[in-house]
Amino acid sequence: MIRRALFVFTLLFVCTDVVRAQIIRPQIRSQPMAWTSLAIGWTTQQGFNDPETGAAWDFGSGPQWRASLEMPMGYGATTVGVVGTIVKMPLIYSGSGIGASCTQCDADATISQVLGTLRMGGTTGFHQVIDLAAGTTMFSNFRQTNGGAKLGTGKMSQNFTFTIAYGFGYGLSQRTQIFFTQEYALQILKRQAGSSNNTAQQRTLRFGGRYGLGG
Repeated sequence: MIRRALFVFTLLFVCTDVVRAQIIRPQIRSQPMAWTSLAIGWTTQQGFNDPETGAAWDFGSGPQWRASLEMPMGYGATTVGVVGTIVKMPLIYSGSGIGASCTQCDADATISQVLGTLRMGGTTGFHQVIDLAAGTTMFSNFRQTNGGAKLGTGKMSQNFTFTIAYGFGYGLSQRTQIFFTQEYALQILKRQAGSSNNTAQQRTLRFGGRYGLGG
């Protein structure tokens, strides 16, 4: 009787383990509800003529700050969101010299952007990054470098802009990434009489990081 009881107990124990092994357990995937990023880059802005003041803006280059808030599309590495950038850009301002103008002087201006973005790429380890964006570029706060005198009409000039960036990233974890990209932007300017060119280019070499929020 003891041998039979031990045999039945062993058989039940083995069968229980087999049944337990056959049960499919659900897998829980933790994915951020949103992504935020902060980056710094070196921006070069092509100069152009302002039709409202008749002045020429010969821009140089400077450090640009960029921040974004993005939402994932499904469980992939593609996100959509909004991007903001700002840079204080040096330039040579060449105007009429009458009123709030100068014939040729060193100046600074604020160049900012608000863009909608589509970003592809982002996982643990090395990965490629493609970033497409479209929105507006705003030029404002023109001032002479010496003395800080205001230049121009004081109004903000806005131009439609679309950008494309390509580069590489590295995922330190499922929620933390760093990236390095080269961005090319094309700005659509207001049509000017006697000029066939109504575009200006902007190039930015950028390094930054991303962090996943929620989950």
